[in-house]
Amino acid sequence: MGFRIKNLFSFASPPGSTGRAPQRWAKAACWTAFLSPLPSACWRIAMLAGADTGFAEAALYRSNASGVVYVLCLEALQVGAAALSLGLCYGWGEKVPRWVPRVGGKAIHRRLATTVGGAGALCLYVIVGAYTVRIVGVSTGAWDGWNPMTGMNPGQRAALIAAYTPAIAWPIALTAGLVGYWRRRAPE
Repeated sequence: MGFRIKNLFSFASPPGSTGRAPQRWAKAACWTAFLSPLPSACWRIAMLAGADTGFAEAALYRSNASGVVYVLCLEALQVGAAALSLGLCYGWGEKVPRWVPRVGGKAIHRRLATTVGGAGALCLYVIVGAYTVRIVGVSTGAWDGWNPMTGMNPGQRAALIAAYTPAIAWPIALTAGLVGYWRRRAPE
């Protein structure tokens, strides 16, 4: 027992085992959490590269360095965060990789991973939920507001919807992956 709050952020002897195989459902959830935001990232990169996505504000992002940097940083953040989801079902999510100075090879406390992952999932629920509600509300005419589909033809709208719809699964899949990680890493 003897667990103290200061141990939450230390790498020293966390409770729970490492090395147990992830549950099949948890691994599927982690991979879903990784893959679900990638289509929207590809859509934005295509828009930035000059593809005719129909996005009315594409020129704004392409025409200046700050717009390009914004989109590229957004993609790096999104893809990096999605990749971290895989740590919930692979060994590098249980132990710090050996190449990391000073802490390499030490076990990661399960509370640290689930606290950080839970905060990320909460942010995703807010961001993805708010964006989804806003776009659906504006698209259906329930209220007025900005809509990224303004001026798009049906094919471009379909491409946008196909790119962004999988992202709705991201917070749900991440939550399932976190539950699997927590259970797998629980003390025996």
